[in-house]
Amino acid sequence: MVLPPKVSEADFNAAVNEFRAAVGPSWVFTSDEDVALYRDSYSIYCGEPEERVASAAVAPVKVEEVQQVVRTANKYRIPLYPISTGRNLTYGGSAPTMRGSVVVDLKRMNRILEVDEKRAFALIEPGVSYFDLYNYIRERNLKLMLDVPDPGRGSPVGNSLDHGVGYTLAQYRDHFGSHCGMEVVTPEGDLLRTGMGALPNSETWQEFRYGAGPYIDGIFTQSNFGIFTKMGFWLMPMPESYLTGTITVPRYQDFGPLIEEVSYFEDLSLIGMPQYGSPIEGGFFGPPSPDLAALMQKGWPSMDALENYVAAQKRPAWSVDLNFYGPEETVRANWQAAKRRFAQAIPGAAFQDGELLALPIPKEKEATQGDKPRLGIPALEVFTITSRNPMTNSDPADGHADFFA
Repeated sequence: MVLPPKVSEADFNAAVNEFRAAVGPSWVFTSDEDVALYRDSYSIYCGEPEERVASAAVAPVKVEEVQQVVRTANKYRIPLYPISTGRNLTYGGSAPTMRGSVVVDLKRMNRILEVDEKRAFALIEPGVSYFDLYNYIRERNLKLMLDVPDPGRGSPVGNSLDHGVGYTLAQYRDHFGSHCGMEVVTPEGDLLRTGMGALPNSETWQEFRYGAGPYIDGIFTQSNFGIFTKMGFWLMPMPESYLTGTITVPRYQDFGPLIEEVSYFEDLSLIGMPQYGSPIEGGFFGPPSPDLAALMQKGWPSMDALENYVAAQKRPAWSVDLNFYGPEETVRANWQAAKRRFAQAIPGAAFQDGELLALPIPKEKEATQGDKPRLGIPALEVFTITSRNPMTNSDPADGHADFFA
């Protein structure tokens, strides 16, 4: 067993007994087998003395239990490490950032407290996953769309506090930016509500994020200033349709103007997350050219050399996929406007119409959608990029790769 820093075994055992009194004996975990579940499987220090492992874990189910856990930790000077679903893979998972911390596992606090279709918001606890919230909305046929990250098994609360992003319109894609109202247990064990939630009997907690006085929500992101027990989010009203379109440009130097025009549509909130690509590297336009590696062997080539190389491939230099959300009339008009503006700004720009989908996607057709997160559907397919997976790779690599962005 690893003890918290500068905490005696007697004090630790006393704290554990108080944790058990607060949340129930079944929800305090101290055995090696249980605590091992909170290790980072990908830690470079795995099995080494430097590995950041927990001393114990405690799983409260309500706010009052969280408060008592915090007060007990204060009493015995025990560091706490809260997790929502503990799914932040490659960021450490559910392992604490300080060796010997007690993990406060909030997965049991998984209630969806309110979803308002007309006012387009949700109030949830930290143990709610994107899958949970999505299924709740679909089962009730609510006309609301989630903005989800890759993958969708994590918590909207945890993802927003780590400044996570998604794929739809910008005001929803910034997950912390789309939150409205939070409830936090402070390091003293007190309860704090931000925005209109600080007012007694307020009915606008999830509609107006500012209250009287300074706006303090930001200090609780990526910080150790409190443990979240509730959080509100603005949700996108379900668009009637979803339209995609691809733009290609012929020259290497067209990338700057391409980004500028895309930014114009992004800043107007007319498109979702754009997806850039380079057809000369392969993909839809064919396999990559074997000359590409040779071109780079002697260092970065000159602009003339790059342009000559691109021209020789007889493929566009760059592409971008645009995604439009809204009524059919407006998404078609916005795509036409995009064609006009890009054609004027970039000589040789070409356009490929994508698919027009009516929303919401019928439940029975969800599995066949290739880009679920852009449609607000949580998924796990992203793991096929970094995993040894014979279903999507007939000759899987002998190893594991992963990354974060």
